[in-house]
Amino acid sequence: MESRIYINRRRPYVTYALIGVNVALFLVEQLLELLGMPHGEMLLRMGAKHNVLITCGEYWRLLTACFLHANFMHILSNLIGLYFWGPHIEVLLGRTRYLIVYLFSGVFGSLLSYVCSPGMSVGASGAIFGMFGALLYFRTRHKQVFDQVFGMQVLVFIGLNLANGFMNTGVDNFGHIGGLIGGFCAAYCTGLYGERPRARHFAAASALLLASGALFVLGIYRYSLQYGVPMFTFIKVHIA
Repeated sequence: MESRIYINRRRPYVTYALIGVNVALFLVEQLLELLGMPHGEMLLRMGAKHNVLITCGEYWRLLTACFLHANFMHILSNLIGLYFWGPHIEVLLGRTRYLIVYLFSGVFGSLLSYVCSPGMSVGASGAIFGMFGALLYFRTRHKQVFDQVFGMQVLVFIGLNLANGFMNTGVDNFGHIGGLIGGFCAAYCTGLYGERPRARHFAAASALLLASGALFVLGIYRYSLQYGVPMFTFIKVHIA
């Protein structure tokens, strides 16, 4: 017998706020380009994921990259996903847990991309995949409700988008996979809306943070050797 489902009935203001932040930053990107800044330099200055700069101490790029986009079609596709799916996850998780899952998924996606992918990347898709990871966690708790409400469309969406990432070299699929894993794990750690934190939540959160830290150190170690940068060196980088 499945446990009771608690629903957050308030309007999905966190989803609307996330859309607003992404749009605002994209407008700043466009303004900088109109003022003559080259596209690549603009993305670097705004906070794109760049392995060398992260290795040199600019760790905040793991988060800022999640709110930047390469072009109009990039942000449009991501915000369509956020607009249509975000409110469902916000209903199931509640505002605070939803925001935690979204941000952690984005950072974890950037982190896996940092370790496994050498290219510069931007985009909210890791965080959006994290929302689907949270839905997969909901499926483990309430499979019957999940099948009735969402059916196969969630699994099809995940499969098609991952397949597209493997077939197109310009897509950061490691960010997608990391976001999906991060979203599932973060949802497991926080629990669903209305659930009281239990020992398993704290234990899982501790294990997830340790795993994230180990992955981060692995990336730092790898690129420190590759680029000849001392580990955990903080330097001020000037982009010419």
